[in-house]
Amino acid sequence: MSDEALGWRGEGPEAHLTLTAEQDQAVRALWNSAAQARQGLDNTMRLLRDQSAQYSSGLVGDKKAQGVEEVGYSLKGLDSLRRKVAADVRRGLDANRVLGKVNDLNRYTLTFAPENYTQATQETYERLKSLGYEPIPGSEKNTWKDPVYKGLNTTWQHRETGQKFELQFHTPDSFQAKTDNHELYELARSGHFEQLSAGDTEQARQYYQASDLLQNERYQNVVVPPGNEALGQEKIRAVLNPEVPVERVEEVRKMESGLKEQNARKSAAQTVPQQDGGRENSQTPGGRSAGVQSKIDALRAKSERPVPAQRTSSGRTEQKAAQNRTPAADRNRDTRGTSQRADRERGAER
Repeated sequence: MSDEALGWRGEGPEAHLTLTAEQDQAVRALWNSAAQARQGLDNTMRLLRDQSAQYSSGLVGDKKAQGVEEVGYSLKGLDSLRRKVAADVRRGLDANRVLGKVNDLNRYTLTFAPENYTQATQETYERLKSLGYEPIPGSEKNTWKDPVYKGLNTTWQHRETGQKFELQFHTPDSFQAKTDNHELYELARSGHFEQLSAGDTEQARQYYQASDLLQNERYQNVVVPPGNEALGQEKIRAVLNPEVPVERVEEVRKMESGLKEQNARKSAAQTVPQQDGGRENSQTPGGRSAGVQSKIDALRAKSERPVPAQRTSSGRTEQKAAQNRTPAADRNRDTRGTSQRADRERGAER
């Protein structure tokens, strides 16, 4: 592709992803439309959060009390949309058809304490319907039984205007695990594993399975909300393979570490001073600030319940859970604390 025809190219492990100038123009037009809808949706989500205050509710990214008008992360990053479209185009799909199916440019996450989660989510459903929204058929994905991503993802559309947005329902701890796994998710969705494998499908498969094992580690102590089976449609996206070669797991772990460092540098370079004296990410709505981390910590403190040491959140014994870990993963468990603390300076999109 000539320089004139090239509209956008990814960075780092995503440098193989490109858009033509025409494709990039269409991407930017859709993103700008979502940006205009942001303020109204932000206010709606704050209302829903406040109406569930008795359930230890939280709206991820909301810092209005600190003088920040927009809800953080409520607009998908432009480059994130570019990556999604470019990855699908690389697989042979038409860019305009891909854009027509994008429903998550405006996106929100509500959190509830585990013991209140199911009732609070059901009540939120009813409030949204009273406001004229309906869940898009087939969009309500309940993945609380999935080993690599736990939560409820939904997409809503206004009956009259056609306006769409994504709404995820999490507990504070499930949102934390999702955020900590963000780089693994980036590596998997970008096609980097296939490119690295140079046509070796078995090697690529092992990379994906190694990523699944590492993501699963962070969900081991996440409490699964009782009664969540009543919500949405159950979806299990992955089956763990504990027989993945240890060296493949270590390769993916190094890729993740490198991408975390890259994202941290990018986030630090894009922060700008705010009127309230803090710092906010000006380009990446998915970037996490220390203020948001404090919010998550406060929510977790309200909702924490003792979990017996010998059992995981899914009811398996710790010995059973250990069978799904690789020896290399256990050796590196103690070192994850440092990298996870660094992750608190930036956020996750999924």
